[in-house]
Amino acid sequence: MRGLTFHSNGTVAVDDVADPTLVAPTDAIVKITMAGICGSDLHILSAGEAFGFEPGARLGHEFIGTLVEVGSDVHGFAPGDRVMVAVGVSCGHCVWCQEGIRASCEQASIFGWAPRLWRHGGAVEGGQSEYARVPLAQTTMIRIPEAVAASEHETKLVPIVDVMSTAMHGLVTGRLHPGDDVVVIGDGAVALSAVHCARAMGAENIICFGHHDDRLALARTLGATATSDVRDPAEIAEFAGNATRGQGARVVVDAVSNADSMQAAHGSVRPGGTISCLGMDHFMGKTPSVNWFDQFVRNITISGGLVPTGLYIPRLLELLAEGEIDPSPMLTNTLSLEDAAEGYRMMAERREGAVKVALKIA
Repeated sequence: MRGLTFHSNGTVAVDDVADPTLVAPTDAIVKITMAGICGSDLHILSAGEAFGFEPGARLGHEFIGTLVEVGSDVHGFAPGDRVMVAVGVSCGHCVWCQEGIRASCEQASIFGWAPRLWRHGGAVEGGQSEYARVPLAQTTMIRIPEAVAASEHETKLVPIVDVMSTAMHGLVTGRLHPGDDVVVIGDGAVALSAVHCARAMGAENIICFGHHDDRLALARTLGATATSDVRDPAEIAEFAGNATRGQGARVVVDAVSNADSMQAAHGSVRPGGTISCLGMDHFMGKTPSVNWFDQFVRNITISGGLVPTGLYIPRLLELLAEGEIDPSPMLTNTLSLEDAAEGYRMMAERREGAVKVALKIA
């Protein structure tokens, strides 16, 4: 079969790779119909060697498809079912899964990630391929409701796998309630997802800060009540204060998470509010600096973190079926699998109009 693989820093390519087979009775095989390229994939493109990627490692962790085979210990699923696959593998029954912290599952692995972190036999499975083996399929797969299972809904479904789930994680841990004000710092797919989820969760004012006019326009389409391209943390804080009656936001989603964005977040949050860190700049050594004096004096909560794989997908699917969300505008470009490397370049170069690229595979 064909699959996108890591070659070296700066180079990915679609190659012939081994067809997946069942390794354990808890496995399933999925024929992938659409996959997304995530912002975290761009970190792999630029610095995969530092993360432990080896030449030939398959990529991709956002994918949906059709079941073609299930192991004998996978119940309630059958070939032909339309499914989405969580970002990572989780068992569903260890203490961390039971507490809703699935990223810390005792058997956790991430699709399309560094081989040294894969715990489920064989090569690392990647979602930017024609097929994938899904370990612990009972809890790692989610059936797509019939109302939204048809192919015309795929661009609505793919963002739910990761970026929408990540955004909901930030808002839930940020203790968002209907009527609250939300500030979102960033204009990438996670930030735009935070805007969209905040609207669906009943936020009153949703202010998005970014650097790209086309993305800020998209933020308004997805539910932002105000947007701004100011960059200075003090100017962001002033804008946010003016948009929230001088109080600041109850929840600030920092979808960048570096020193400047964290400073802006502290300036934008109200006393007793929450800063939810969802960005990955710290993976590249741009560590945010929490103002612990401000946190203490104003009772600020710091939350967020790595998405609990699959935890929020059922609720997001309900919101999609109810017509409360439609994240498809974020998938600004659709390419074939063979053009996946070009999709990476489009996103890495921040080409005009290219927010998030989808790969139509089958």
